[in-house]
Amino acid sequence: MNVPAVPNSLQSEFDHEEIALVKDAASGLVGCIAIHSTMLGPSAGGLRLSTYDSVDAAAVDALRLSRAMTLKSAAAGLDLGGGKAVLVDDGHWGDAGVRKARLLAFGKRVERLDGRYVTAEDVGTTPQDMKTIAEVTAHVTGLPGRSGDPSEPTARTVFAALGDAVEFALERSLSAVTVGVLGVGHVGGRLVGMLRTAGAKVIVADIDEARAAQVARETGALAIPVEGFTTRRMDVFAPCALGGVLGPHEINHLRCCVVAGAANNPLTDPALATDLHQRGILYVPDFLANCGGIIHVGADVLGFDRAETDRRIDAAVRQTRSVLVDAVATGRAPAALAMELVERRLARVAADPAGVR
Repeated sequence: MNVPAVPNSLQSEFDHEEIALVKDAASGLVGCIAIHSTMLGPSAGGLRLSTYDSVDAAAVDALRLSRAMTLKSAAAGLDLGGGKAVLVDDGHWGDAGVRKARLLAFGKRVERLDGRYVTAEDVGTTPQDMKTIAEVTAHVTGLPGRSGDPSEPTARTVFAALGDAVEFALERSLSAVTVGVLGVGHVGGRLVGMLRTAGAKVIVADIDEARAAQVARETGALAIPVEGFTTRRMDVFAPCALGGVLGPHEINHLRCCVVAGAANNPLTDPALATDLHQRGILYVPDFLANCGGIIHVGADVLGFDRAETDRRIDAAVRQTRSVLVDAVATGRAPAALAMELVERRLARVAADPAGVR
């Protein structure tokens, strides 16, 4: 499969080692696996099931997401590379027999990659799906009874990043701010609960309005429509749904001081982090804020016990705070500092693969 055509402004994102077509005529499975890097270790990243206009659109999403996984694992100090799998939802995945057949076909494709890619739960898939995939490949993590659902540790690092950003940008505590959470699925819903416990005023929106209403009832948040959400006045905007919610137009109309959330690739172009910085909006890079999930599911691959996993998550939280401290002290964008952190680690390993990672 050829890498699909992408805008010139994004070409630097797509320096990948491999992109593999995932197709099984018998079950109707269609999608792809993108391996961005195995420099630090096997590429790891979740299996996303979503609707796409075309296979090329799914491939572009996989390419973006796999690159983000390289950044995330490298910044978190994990000996893992970046990969991602994306499958096209054609409306038939709700049939249990179809779902199982497709997951098994996907697992066989993962097995053919000889360990270069390790899959896990993501948007649209579950730990039970990982159990099905594990019937045909060992290159899967996030299984029930093992690491399982990564939502809580993901929300944990997002919550910490958001709190630190509020402290530095607004010199307030969470109890004195309004946070807008867009997307209240597994991670976003947990984040809302944490924010409300901390005393924050929270407004929520989701394309599933019933889900938003349920979270609002359970937590005391206020549910509002998705349309126009990013232009509402709030102290913090927390994108926690799918990526690409902030393009040039949305950034120009933001009325917040902080952007920090769980969504991967919330910016339509990474260069827009500079636009946020120029507007005086403190943006916590997604690959720092949401890294708790990859640390959690990566524990199975890397052999961490619970204590080591918690230590790694705590270290990642401290590192994000350190990046924000440096950003405030130097006047530089956190995204630039975070990228330098990743680049230094990758350069060190490239120069001495057997050395300290």
